[in-house]
Amino acid sequence: MEFRINNDIWKIELKDTNFMKKEYGQEKAEDEEVYFVFGLTEKTKHKIYINKDMCYAQQVKTLKHELTHCYIWQYGLYEVPNFNEEMVCDLVASINDFINDIVEKFKKEK
Repeated sequence: MEFRINNDIWKIELKDTNFMKKEYGQEKAEDEEVYFVFGLTEKTKHKIYINKDMCYAQQVKTLKHELTHCYIWQYGLYEVPNFNEEMVCDLVASINDFINDIVEKFKKEK
């Protein structure tokens, strides 16, 4: 499925465990062991991958997590020094409708 944020089009794709491990493996630290990947946000490609080998409830939870990465990236919040509790509260308050809207569309497509 596709969605728009900050005038950019993003895609959400369900992928199998092998694909997820391979994609994440290209970004991980050299000494990091990869056992399972729930989701992955490829910011420069505007893609979110969700592991289809999980139960539906975990897919939805993972999508919410990955959409938060997307939102932070799109609005330039990824390198904010001294991120504090008030900033987290502001982020959650501003992102809630965005995430709920995309998740509902995802659920309808399933």
